[in-house]
Amino acid sequence: MLIVSFGLIAALGALPLPAQDTTLATLLAERQELDEKYKSLAAAVRALQENQEVLQKKLDAALAELRALQERSSRTPTNWASTEDLRRLAERLVELDKSRIADNKLVLDKIAELAKTLKAAPPAPAAPPATPTRKPAPAKEEKGYEYVVQSGDTLTRIIKEYRDAGIKVSQKAIEEANPGVDWNRLKIGQKIWIPAPAE
Repeated sequence: MLIVSFGLIAALGALPLPAQDTTLATLLAERQELDEKYKSLAAAVRALQENQEVLQKKLDAALAELRALQERSSRTPTNWASTEDLRRLAERLVELDKSRIADNKLVLDKIAELAKTLKAAPPAPAAPPATPTRKPAPAKEEKGYEYVVQSGDTLTRIIKEYRDAGIKVSQKAIEEANPGVDWNRLKIGQKIWIPAPAE
């Protein structure tokens, strides 16, 4: 049986987290943007398909009307539909067919556009900013060092590196020199000012 003290759990929870890479968040945002584009295009395609169905029904009705006219015309010896009536009906059929063809083309264009969007590879993640090695950066005029956060860094680890390099820095001095920094959530590439120890 494993027994863990609450004091140990609290101490582990208080440890600062290592710096996080934002590449995954960038990729997730790009994925969400592509999903929104897909939904928008899919809605447009559905609307165009519904419009095409309406036009097809009108075309079918006009064709049925034409067939009925032809059938009536063949039954009776007299031509009760004038040439003008047939001309108007033919023009209406041509107009409806042109609308149907235009809608078909629009639907196909939207589908092709959607396919290009979905096939496009997501852009390569941006390279992380160039960072110096873990050795302290050269001193600035204010007597101190600018440090760029690396993956896995914590304040304790940074202080140890400077002390290992022979620079006696204190946690309090670093925290006072960087009042806006959240030491539990350091980010890769974040710059921190390390004040030089008083001589």
